[in-house]
Amino acid sequence: MKNLLFLFLVLAGFSFPPTKLTADPQASFVRYRMEHPLHNWDATSRATRCVVVYDGRITAVAVSAPVKSFDSGNSNRDSHALEALEALTFRNVTFSSTEISENDDRLIIKGNLTFHGVTRPIAFYATRTKEAQALKVEGAFDINMTDYGVNPPSLVGIKTKEKIAVDFLMVFSLE
Repeated sequence: MKNLLFLFLVLAGFSFPPTKLTADPQASFVRYRMEHPLHNWDATSRATRCVVVYDGRITAVAVSAPVKSFDSGNSNRDSHALEALEALTFRNVTFSSTEISENDDRLIIKGNLTFHGVTRPIAFYATRTKEAQALKVEGAFDINMTDYGVNPPSLVGIKTKEKIAVDFLMVFSLE
């Protein structure tokens, strides 16, 4: 009944004040994938903090992930990554939107990504779905480590590829 009333009010042109929603850390994640000639791996963070401004549409987003929170399942690899990323100096990876375009449930998100102390503009696609009392946003993008001043780490003298593939799922409660 509550959803039906909401739908009626929206269709009638009634607008709602924007609400700040924080992603559920148990259901949300950011993951990166890296490639090396000997093997590929991914590492996931569930310690990511994501906040959106929502008024029926997502109008702004901010994300922060501690570098040390990414877990690949291999503590030696994770320690090497922390060293290569200078995680004691550059503790977080952050993103803040500057523009969000919506076409149905497809989003084009533009903003600034700060990684390894370097801030660069990026744009990527995401998909928004609403299920019962949850809003889900998922998407992906690639970055090049050297664009952010990171030398690709090496294993047995062979460097990883410069590209890092990032994907994410953020889940927000609408209750």
